[in-house]
Amino acid sequence: MTEDRGQKKTVTKPHAVVVAIVFLVLCMSCTRGDDAEKIRAQIARGAELAEAHDIGGLLKMASKEVVAMPMNLDRNGIRAVLWRTFRYYGPLAVFYPRPEIEISEKADEASARFPFLIVRKEHDMPGLDTLRNDPVAWIEAVGDKADLYSLQLEWIRKNGEWIVDRAFLERFTGRGFE
Repeated sequence: MTEDRGQKKTVTKPHAVVVAIVFLVLCMSCTRGDDAEKIRAQIARGAELAEAHDIGGLLKMASKEVVAMPMNLDRNGIRAVLWRTFRYYGPLAVFYPRPEIEISEKADEASARFPFLIVRKEHDMPGLDTLRNDPVAWIEAVGDKADLYSLQLEWIRKNGEWIVDRAFLERFTGRGFE
């Protein structure tokens, strides 16, 4: 009960329920934001591991049943493709804009879809970091300077950690990022 100008007001049960629901929704949205940031951090860590050619580290970020599409590759197939990619590029740099993350209603699945490119280390792409929060401008800046790819990662939460369960890689054709 609260007192206002000498009059007593009571907090009714329906008001308490509404306040509790609003609080719960706010807490859930904070959790989803936290989860999105955790996944973005995982993506950044994956880029660092790729630049270091750390295939084992990359595979530790994936489920045991991970599948890479469209070639339907299991862990061993992914390992072989990564090895060939790293051998082809040598020292490399990975660039991508800030990924948008979608967390499922169940909050134990998520997805991220974003463009990225790999370039040899000596072919740096200056200025891309300033466009990190604008994927369309980022793609326009890259233009014809490099091979762009679209990467969609499907995430699952396992033992409190976000790991990749499926990866869909396709060459960027200029559609699908708007």
